[in-house]
Amino acid sequence: MVSQSVKVGLRQWGLRLSTILWFLGGLAFLFSLPLVVQASPLILLGILLIALSCAAVIASLIERFLRTSHFRTRWLKASVAMIFLLTIIVASPIYYAATITQVSPAMVPQATLSDGRKTIIFQGMQHVATEVFFKSVIYDLEDELSRGSVAYYEGVKPSNSQDDRWFDTMITGGADLGASYRALGDMCGLQFQGRYFGLLGRDVREHPAAHVVADVTTAQLRAEYGRLMQTDPAFAAAMKEKADARRADEGDGLEKIVSFLRRGSEGQRKIAGILCRGFMTYGMRRGGIGKSEDQMNKLILDYRNHVLAAALLAEPRQRIYVTYGAEHLSGVLALMRNTNPRWRIVSVTWTRTIDSPEQLVGKL
Repeated sequence: MVSQSVKVGLRQWGLRLSTILWFLGGLAFLFSLPLVVQASPLILLGILLIALSCAAVIASLIERFLRTSHFRTRWLKASVAMIFLLTIIVASPIYYAATITQVSPAMVPQATLSDGRKTIIFQGMQHVATEVFFKSVIYDLEDELSRGSVAYYEGVKPSNSQDDRWFDTMITGGADLGASYRALGDMCGLQFQGRYFGLLGRDVREHPAAHVVADVTTAQLRAEYGRLMQTDPAFAAAMKEKADARRADEGDGLEKIVSFLRRGSEGQRKIAGILCRGFMTYGMRRGGIGKSEDQMNKLILDYRNHVLAAALLAEPRQRIYVTYGAEHLSGVLALMRNTNPRWRIVSVTWTRTIDSPEQLVGKL
């Protein structure tokens, strides 16, 4: 038999633990409540209805199986606990998105490559990022141009109306990539790279030989697509599946989300920005398309790596500054080493690409 003193001690420890849990739950609820209200009062209403219903079920089960009374008291306590719990659950993705962006930020490399004769500065790029990131890239690029470097850029080049239409339909899904990236930047509180690279327009006009779009043409991409469809069954099956999914899709998901958020309140847009930056950070930390099993990588990543590596090796100028998607770096370096084993990484620096937007309005 358990002594009376032990029972009293257990009840005291249970009371202390319950008090601590209620305190922590109430504190977390107070932090979560403003986010839920800001997102939508309807969400809070839904939480209240669900909590009250679940609490009634819980109180009924306790009363039935433990054969106790005080239903109203148990229902009230269960309701408060459920409201705390559901509010915290709803707000937790927002806090997680904000935390991962700051604690484990998305980074891209700037790698200096050399074979002892030629130097390549490979600046990993991200189409949508912070203003600080793009300004630092433009600064480095202009510095390299002043030293006589040649600039290599990413960007699929147009060929003819037929191949260009194929590219728009098959690769971009008919969407304007520039407009989509700008919309994504607006939604996430970030910037689109085209806004900053346009500042180089004057130098491009005055020194066109120093600026090279070192990417494939739409005709090259279409030809490689046809070759893969004929020679790679896995690629062909994946493309058929994508085509079926595209036909079944009722519309562009990104456009729907952006359209919805633009109609939202300022608070909703802020929350959407936090979630957007968090999801982008999470996606980049997972490795991006370079580590994906998507069969389209054979066309969009691997094939373009071969074209870029060949252009870099053939370039007669001794110093090249490359702005290209960060996922391409490892593949391009491996291909260059296959041709010339002396190619190596001399140095690497990392730059943050996603952060909360600066709040400078009304401040000096």
